[in-house]
Amino acid sequence: MRDETGLFHALSDTISRATELVQLEFRVFKAELEEKATRAKAGLALIVAGAILITAALFLLLQAAVLALVQAGMSPAAATVLVGVACVAAGFAFMVSGRKQFDGDALTPDRTIHGLQRDTRLVKEKLT
Repeated sequence: MRDETGLFHALSDTISRATELVQLEFRVFKAELEEKATRAKAGLALIVAGAILITAALFLLLQAAVLALVQAGMSPAAATVLVGVACVAAGFAFMVSGRKQFDGDALTPDRTIHGLQRDTRLVKEKLT
């Protein structure tokens, strides 16, 4: 009878500790997600900043660039296409840089996943 009580107490203690561990892991998970969300916001800010800069710069500089190319002897159509392609390339570079912040690997809660895997192994060891 005494062995059963000790076994029940050990099992109860293990379950209690496992519950506390799961609660702790959820708190770590929440903190890590907040960190990843902050990183995603920074990426979005880069994308928006890139879009604003592209719009402002293009509006003002495109006219001057096209005019300078036309005055240098290029046809108006060719000058417009050349300047437009250059602006698209610059805008694409900003967007790619910002998009890297949204990479799936960058947003994965790695610490939480590894912690849960470690905790699962520990609980299994205690129960066997």
